[in-house]
Amino acid sequence: MVDLKRRTFLQHSTVGLATLGVSGLILRCDAQPTQPISRDNADQILIQMGAPQQEITPKGELRKITPQPYGPFYRTGAPFRGKLSLPGEPGTTFVLSGRVWAYDTKRPLPGVVLDFWHVDMQEKYSDGVTDFRNRGRLVSSETGQYEVEGIRPIPYRPNPTGAPEFWRCAHFHLVAVCPGYQPLVTEIHFQGDAKKNDPMYRAENAIAVEERNVNGKVFQTGVFDLVLERTAK
Repeated sequence: MVDLKRRTFLQHSTVGLATLGVSGLILRCDAQPTQPISRDNADQILIQMGAPQQEITPKGELRKITPQPYGPFYRTGAPFRGKLSLPGEPGTTFVLSGRVWAYDTKRPLPGVVLDFWHVDMQEKYSDGVTDFRNRGRLVSSETGQYEVEGIRPIPYRPNPTGAPEFWRCAHFHLVAVCPGYQPLVTEIHFQGDAKKNDPMYRAENAIAVEERNVNGKVFQTGVFDLVLERTAK
């Protein structure tokens, strides 16, 4: 009876639009930060998972992802959770999903640690020390899939006083690390962005946006597949 009540509580406390394919891993939007790691050892995290139940192959030719810099607002130690934003965070709810692939084997990569961060509706990043809004990590599933829920990032001005006319396009920052593969640092952009004249905008990294309505809740979705390259021996 106690176990049944506990399972029921866990199920109700983790309900969200984004559901992860990692069995037994409970991800909460109010999770506290995990132990910080440095950029030098970020790819040393090892996640062990079972083999996928079925053979999965890419629908088309895998293409390498265009890397982007970390940017000045990257912070280590973001909490592992499926919701990047806290309840009530202003903005358009956005569910980002995709699959991680190995470029060498052309197969899905399980156990990849994905680290996301982005601005809020005030064009600000959380400090990543005491405030972890719009930051979070998660792990790709046995079939290489990931899914995360937050708010849709907006364009912002990095220097509104000194360079008020310069805008960054809307984007998710992302770091993907997996033992045996080169860490990937990149950005996910949006097709048709009003600020795509940003010199850092990459059409090949831009996703299409779909608006959905589920049970009266309106939100947006986008899909971005990642491709990791094997570390040189």
